[in-house]
Amino acid sequence: MKIRKLFVTTVVAIAAASTWAMFSQSASAQYPGPGPVPVFTDNFGASTINQTSTPGGTPTSSFTSYDLTSPKTSTTASIAPGDLNMALASSSSAFVEGAAVFTATPVVLQNTGDYIDFILEFTDTANLIPSSTQNELGIGLFNSGGVAPITTNMTGGGTFTLSGGVQTWQGYGSQMYGFGGTSSKINERAPQTAATGSQDLLFNDVATATYDSPKGSNLVNGAKNSALMLTNGAQYTEDFQISLTGASQISVTNSVFAGLGTGGPMLYTYGGVSNVLPASVEFDSLAFGLLEKSSLAETQDISLIEITTNIPEPSTMMLLAAGLAMMVGLVSRRRS
Repeated sequence: MKIRKLFVTTVVAIAAASTWAMFSQSASAQYPGPGPVPVFTDNFGASTINQTSTPGGTPTSSFTSYDLTSPKTSTTASIAPGDLNMALASSSSAFVEGAAVFTATPVVLQNTGDYIDFILEFTDTANLIPSSTQNELGIGLFNSGGVAPITTNMTGGGTFTLSGGVQTWQGYGSQMYGFGGTSSKINERAPQTAATGSQDLLFNDVATATYDSPKGSNLVNGAKNSALMLTNGAQYTEDFQISLTGASQISVTNSVFAGLGTGGPMLYTYGGVSNVLPASVEFDSLAFGLLEKSSLAETQDISLIEITTNIPEPSTMMLLAAGLAMMVGLVSRRRS
């Protein structure tokens, strides 16, 4: 009897230790996002731009291709370890936007309290949101439906006529204005029915080649603080989170923090809710970008992108189930 108890205790301890190790590794990797389970973490050591967006690596060391879209031939972009650079020349109406698939297994929000979180750390290298301008930052999470972005949208005028790519992506995106905090919006973006503007995910009918067929549906009950203004040369962290807050309600929030990570002072926050759920609340792709209306050349240098969730990884749950099954089998065999 003592041997049997010792055997069972040992098996349980091994299973528990294995499970704890899996979860503790995820928890330790959560910085700078609040989610306990990493899905995608990229500091651009292996990622590319304007190639087929196929994610790879591990949840804590990931890569993909970020496919850039802009209607301006003067737009430039480059990627290197620790730095994804996007730049717009002086213009009164221009944008540049990056889109990528970050996982082959979409994160599905099923139960109240489930969330997905998108952290983006960056440097305001030049004029992202100066004082008294209508420049914008955009960020969002989407369901690609298995379709990767088009890789040639950096060609001037490409967003006017091309179909395919992100045209059928659906999800949620935030527009943060620098001038007048009440102008900021969080939109639900539906699949686009026309090719014109279909390669834009974030900027919702505010400039040439942005999407409007149909226009984005604004989330309701949004709350904003004062206008956002950034300082050239300073580092910031943007945090975009989607939560399932009820049987038929999604809550979306977007915040900006000073410095790298979410531990610094919160400079700006905005949120809203949607009481109409899409057919499937799942996310496998992301977008980020900047829009210029100030006629001041803009440059953003991104150092980290991280996606986290509070939903355990399927591999973790499978390992736990396998461990428990093995334990039950061994105990049953011992008793017989």
